[in-house]
Amino acid sequence: MLTNTRNFLRDFTAIKARARKGETVRVQDKAGEFVFAAVISRRSLLGVAKGKIAFHDDLTKPTLPNDSWRASL
Repeated sequence: MLTNTRNFLRDFTAIKARARKGETVRVQDKAGEFVFAAVISRRSLLGVAKGKIAFHDDLTKPTLPNDSWRASL
């Protein structure tokens, strides 16, 4: 879809819905052309971190005794 800046601002909700459906919107102004498209984000932190975080210990138990942990600011 091709539009100008004025119509882009005026019809933003409709254009956003079209982008969410997978359509790419090109916005033209005097300086050039801009591309507006939706980016699908992952729904959970686990999905984003999959394959990037490795656990080597059992994290269900405390890792330090209570008297060893000191918060510092």
